[in-house]
Formats: sequence, C-alpha cells, structure tokens
Amino acid sequence: MEAAEAIAKVDEWLRAVHGPDVSGPGGLRIDREKVRRIPEGWSVPYNTIAFLDEGKAEKEIFPPPSVVVREPDGELRQAHPHPGGLSVPVAFPGQENWREVVDPEYVKSGLGELGVPLPAVAGWVKVNGDGVQTGEERENPEYKAGPIRRGYPKPENTLETLLSFASVGWLTREQLLIGLLRCEVFVPLDLKTGKTDRFYFTEERNELKVFSSTRNLPSREHGWWQVDLATLAEFEHPPNLVINGGPATFEDVSGPELADIASRFPRREPRLDTHGKCPEAEEDLARVARETATRMGLSEPVGLPLSAAEKARRRGYELTAEECQKTVLGESWLRRLELPEPPPGRPNDLRANGLAPAYDNDGGTVPRLDTFGKYFERNLDGYRYGWQRVTGAYVGFALGEALGTAVDRMRLDEIHAKYGPEGVTDLPVAFDQPGRIGSLTQRLLFYTEAVIRSPHREQPESREVEQRFGEVVRGALRRWLHTQGAPLEDPDGWLVKVPELRVRRTSDDALLNAYHGVVSNDPQTPPMSGAAALIPALPAALTVAGPGSGFSGGSRQAVRELAGLTHPNESDLAAATYLTWLFEPALTKDAFSYPIWNLSREILNPDNQYQQGAEWDAVKAMVAESVPFFAEHGLPDLRAPELIGDGKSTLSVLGRAFAALSGFENYPEQALLRAVNHSGHSALTGALAGALLGARTGIPGLPQKWVDQLDLRYLVENVASDGYWHFDRHSALGALGEQWIQRYPRH
Repeated sequence: MEAAEAIAKVDEWLRAVHGPDVSGPGGLRIDREKVRRIPEGWSVPYNTIAFLDEGKAEKEIFPPPSVVVREPDGELRQAHPHPGGLSVPVAFPGQENWREVVDPEYVKSGLGELGVPLPAVAGWVKVNGDGVQTGEERENPEYKAGPIRRGYPKPENTLETLLSFASVGWLTREQLLIGLLRCEVFVPLDLKTGKTDRFYFTEERNELKVFSSTRNLPSREHGWWQVDLATLAEFEHPPNLVINGGPATFEDVSGPELADIASRFPRREPRLDTHGKCPEAEEDLARVARETATRMGLSEPVGLPLSAAEKARRRGYELTAEECQKTVLGESWLRRLELPEPPPGRPNDLRANGLAPAYDNDGGTVPRLDTFGKYFERNLDGYRYGWQRVTGAYVGFALGEALGTAVDRMRLDEIHAKYGPEGVTDLPVAFDQPGRIGSLTQRLLFYTEAVIRSPHREQPESREVEQRFGEVVRGALRRWLHTQGAPLEDPDGWLVKVPELRVRRTSDDALLNAYHGVVSNDPQTPPMSGAAALIPALPAALTVAGPGSGFSGGSRQAVRELAGLTHPNESDLAAATYLTWLFEPALTKDAFSYPIWNLSREILNPDNQYQQGAEWDAVKAMVAESVPFFAEHGLPDLRAPELIGDGKSTLSVLGRAFAALSGFENYPEQALLRAVNHSGHSALTGALAGALLGARTGIPGLPQKWVDQLDLRYLVENVASDGYWHFDRHSALGALGEQWIQRYPRH
C-alpha cells in the first residue's frame, strides 16, 4: 500500500463521520506533510483546517489525532493520543462494532507503536452505534496467555519485555526487530583496559554477546559499555548479536537484518553510548570503606564487595548500591569484632549495619554478614539445588503460615465479615502481633533437623543405618513437643535451645496430645490423617541435594518415613510424595525454575511404578482440577482456591495452594493472599503456596514488606542454609567435622 491509498481511506472515513462539510472552513483535513510509515502501517494525522491553513493555535486539536491504516489489510484504527498507547478500530456513525479486549500485559508494556498483535487479543465485546456495550462477547481462539501470566521471569526493561513477548508468539520477527532498535544493551568491559574481552566479541564471526541489564552480566564482570542497538546497526560491519535477556530469554540477531530494519524504521529516541561500573565497583565505596575503617579504629579498610556481588549475580540477583554499602559496613564490623581487644558491644541494629543474626551451637545469636537473601556466604554453587531457592522456600513457607494463621479454618464469609470484602490484605495479627510463625513452621524446622541428624549421610547404602531414621524423626518431634511444654530429659542439639522457639504456638491440645502419643509409642493413640502430612515434603527433598546424599529409596523413602510416623494413611503419603517430587525440580540450581502449572504435570509419569493405584488417580485428578494449562490457545481457566475440594483434606489443601499460585507466580503478594482467603486450612495452604513461590523467586522475590515483619526470619533461613550445606557435595560434615556433629548430634 502506498501513502496515497492510505490517505484516501482516511479521507473517506472523515467524510463518513463528519459529513460532506468536513472540508469546509470549519472542518477537518489530513495533514499530508506528516503522513509517515510506522510499524503498524501508515500514520495519517489530521486536524482543523483553521489550524493547518491559518495557524490558529486556539483551533488546534491537541494532542493531534491520527488514524492508522494497517498493512496489508487496510483496517483503520484510531491512534492512541500518547506514545506507547494502543490504537483501536475506528467507529462509523450508527454502526455496531466489536471492541478489542487486549491482554493487560500488552496494554501496560508501552509497545503500542508495534501495533496490537492478534495473539494478544483475548476477545471482543460488542458495542452499539452509541458506543454502549451490548453484553455480547466473542473469544479469540488465536489468543495466547502472556509470558508474565505463564510464569516467565518478570521483565525489568523494554528489551526483556520484547524478548518475552516474542517467545510466546505475540510479536512477529519484524515487530521484534523494530522494537529492539528502541532498546539499549550492556556489553562487559574490562575496568583495567577499557576494552571488551575476546570472550564476548568473536572477530571471525563478527559476533558480539550483549546483555539486557547489569544483573544479567557474567558474575566476574564489574564494568560495562551501554549502547543502543540502532547505533550498533550503523557500524560499517554491524555485529551479529547474541542477546541474553535473562534466564529464559535469548535471541540471535544478525547484523544485516538489524541494519535493514534500522534503515526502514530509524530510531527517534536519543542515542546512548556510555561506559560505567556496577554498584559493587563504584569508587565511592572505597571512600566509604576508608572512612568506616578510620571511625572503627581498623588498621586498613575492607575491600570492595566484588566477591559478594559475584555470588549474588551467579544466583540471578544484583546487589544494589545500598546493599554494597551495607556489605562494606558489615565486613568492617566483623573485622572490628575480631580485634584482640575490640571495643565493647556490637551494633544494636544489625541490619542497619550490614549484619544479620546467625545461631550458634548453643542456640544463641552471633552477628554475620547480611547477604540479603541473595547469596550464601560460603563459596558453594550447589550440586543440584540453588541456595536461594532452598532458603526462599523455607522463608516463603513461614510467611504463608503467618499470613493465614489468623483466618485458619474460618469460612470465607466469616473472613469477609471480619476483614472486609477483600478479606485479608496484609499480615494480620496472629498470637500477639503480625508475622508470628506458628506450629507448622516449627515442625518444618524440626523435621529438617531430623534429616540433618540422620547418620545415613555418612554411611550411604547402609540399610541398618537407614532403619534408624524412624527413631531420629521421633526424637525431633519430641524436641518440638518439648518447646510446646512437654517434659523431655536432656534435649540435645542447638534448635531446641533457641529461646524464641520455646513458645507455644498452637492452642490445639488434641493435636499436641496426638503427636505426643505417637512419639511415645502409645498403642492407644489412633493413627493421624490429614494435610499436616505435607509439611515434611520440603526437608525430604533436601536429602537428595547432593550425589549419594539420600536414602536408598530416594526422597520417596525419606518423606514416607518423615510423614508416616504420624500420618500413615496411604492417600496422605501419596500426596506428600508427590509434593516432594515437585520440590526437587522447583529447587533447581539452574537459572530458571519452571512454574507450577508446568512442573505439576511433568512429574506425573504413567510408567512410574510408584504412581499407580487409587491414591495416585486422586492426585492426578487434583492436578487437573486445580492447575490451568497455559500452553494452549484461548483463554486459560484460572482456578479459584475456594472451589477446590473442602479446603481441609490433604489433596484439597495442596490443590488450593496450586490454584492460588498458578498464573500468579509473578504477582507474589496476590498469590499469597489467594492462598489464605478461602474456607479451610488457610495457614497450611498459605505455607505451601509460599514455599513453592519462594522456591522460584528466592527471598528477594517475596513481598519484602511482609518478610521484614516475619518472626524469626533469620532462624528459618539459618536452618534452611544448614540443610542445603549438609546435603551438598561439599558437605558441612567435611568442612566442620566435630563442630557440626555437636550442632546436629547423631543417633
């Protein structure tokens, strides 16, 4: 289509809307000098004749309207008045039309210049000639759920948004390339030489590796060159680009195709071509270190936090400038406390000084460097699991319980009556203040202590040692009951000595009596059943974190012995085994952990001999009922937790956690609130949803305003870190020896 044809179409529409007088003195006319080609087709602006011909500013329509004539179909669309907004189909007087319902992810992206792709249109609603909706709707069979809803990593900039949209089929190749010209990339730069290493630029292939943000730079790099892609396209020999947009988005773009698109759709934004340093390498940090050393009486300042930043970046995080300063401050404090005769005391506010509490073998706290949930202090990358995912799962579990405890076992109408029409919207008061952990988290910690104290780690494949695991679990539950007031002679280990754990966090005497009867081998105690069988799934998954670190029967054996002591019902054990197997891929050390809607189906294997029978048929039915499927065309059916079972049975609680989380992995606050605002066992549903959410996002991805209020957050993180380290290839057993045995005595 040529410009003249586009102008004729818009002129015809103007006459249809405004009548034959449109070209009169008080009418409208196309501004032909400003007609131009845009990614969506032709932009045809128009304005009042009085403004265009006579320059009467008071007669100007502002902002100037424009009609887009799409190519190749010639559809007319009214351009959005603001840059980045979406065009909409034009309306003809007195005629009905169908209004598009565009996916909110695309609406909010600011990529309206690229047009409205059909796969991003969820459907249409019919409006009459007066612009009023008739109530008639039509679904778009070509619609595809967006990347954020599917659980892709949430993009942090336009480049990452473009790459994720293209990966789900929302953008054509041409639309992607046009969008890329509006973006900037980062290229690693050696701080000493000011050059790009040959590892990132291969001269033979004219290939340049670029990154969407400093967070995605290789961990060892601390300097960067930031440049827009339009500038690269104008090089004499435009480089072929390998674009790293994060853990799930990569794209190859050849130099010639980038140059071609730049010639047709040139960049209008200001150019960018600059060098810089990552926060951990900024020169101002050296000044902070010197001033801190002088103030604290240190002989020399601590170094820049390059190592801390590298550890964080290897786990997908970047230390902020504030966190880098706190790291310098925290390391200075630790060095000060190591002086032969240090000044008395330590800072009252550990976190403000770059420190956090760690727990020693006597259950007391000692200061350690705050890693902000972004990296493990020890230089361990993990054999199978990522430290950030393990600690995120544990803290997420505690957070979900804290959010749901106040409404646990209340009906939904009762929740609404007490907290309003939206139910719980913030951390409610439970026990005596918001954020208190409850008995679920307490049990999780002691179950974790049990797997660490099991001697099977030192003697793999020993059936005799494995057979003693039941008594190890029994001992851990005895110690938990002791913290709740039950007598126990000479309890050992550090966890039972933590004063803050020696607080009763359940008013359910029947529950405590049942557990006490089981661990005391009371033959009169009836078998327990219920969703609490799911609590040990996370520590059971930890047992297979390293090579040869698990039981001969794998994590299935571990969880059946952990949960089976108190909950021997086969349906409960099947659900607990399923959740354990789900945690295994969720805790991966890989850069990307797949969302629940994907993993929940992937681990169901019809050939698995342990997934047979009525109990497993029920598990499969629960997954089908609770988890939407986003890989198909058409609108996904997001599930409401309230509609999944009774909210009390084991599979119903697990299903409600899945329903709350699936499709909301990138909306953590909303996911957790969905997990507790329903009738039934809100505390455990919230805990399970929090654990699965935290496994994907780590602690930094959980709602920080709630994490900051979480009771014993650092204790929970400490236990999780101990479990991670104990079962890693380079175990704490080998690193600390007898000191670790004192911390976790063997049976």
